[in-house]
Amino acid sequence: MVERQVVTPPDLERVLSERSLRVAFQPVCSLQSREVIGYEALSRFPEQTVATPRQWFDQALRLGRLQALELLAATTALEQLARLPAHVFLAVNVSPATAASTEFGELAATIPPERLVLDIAENATVDDYPRFTEVIDHLRSLGVRIALDDAGAADVSLQHLLGIRPDIVKIDTTVIHGIAADELRQAVAYSYASLAKRAGAMSLAEGIETEGDLAMLLSLEVETGQGYLLGRPAFLEV
Repeated sequence: MVERQVVTPPDLERVLSERSLRVAFQPVCSLQSREVIGYEALSRFPEQTVATPRQWFDQALRLGRLQALELLAATTALEQLARLPAHVFLAVNVSPATAASTEFGELAATIPPERLVLDIAENATVDDYPRFTEVIDHLRSLGVRIALDDAGAADVSLQHLLGIRPDIVKIDTTVIHGIAADELRQAVAYSYASLAKRAGAMSLAEGIETEGDLAMLLSLEVETGQGYLLGRPAFLEV
């Protein structure tokens, strides 16, 4: 059965031209104190469509418009950075190609770089790795932090881990859900937390929904996390 297309090219071009994409902010917390230390920017699209955010970005990739959509999402998020507490960071998700673009570099230069975390998906494809690592090194020299996103969700990209040397390792929801009662999930999460610690990076668990899972993550020495237990995504009040 062919999956019904839920995002049409006109839908996408309308969002880009009208800048009708919105951004919700989900808190990232210290697991020990539950203090909010940052937020992740999450794209939200017009409510009259049934597509998920992932489907919007997948369609943009197929149409050769991914960079335009990612830049719109990042711009929309960073325009609201001044409304967040001054001590927190803001994480935005972009592909390696967008991260290496001149447009993203110019956008990053408009904000305090130490407040920006750049999320790179673990399984993201990089066409020109030397150029990409050069861009990452430049951003990091300015104070931008780099996060390896979705660790554990797909085949581990050792190239990203060794090439990017992320400042944050984000352990995917598929590992975290039910971790309190699953020894294999515990072993996977602990391996990522240990790897992050050895690399001088911060470990971050995604999708924490129960007190039991949070308690287990603390025992596994995972430092930070996000999920419905700690705070749901929300739009900033006008």
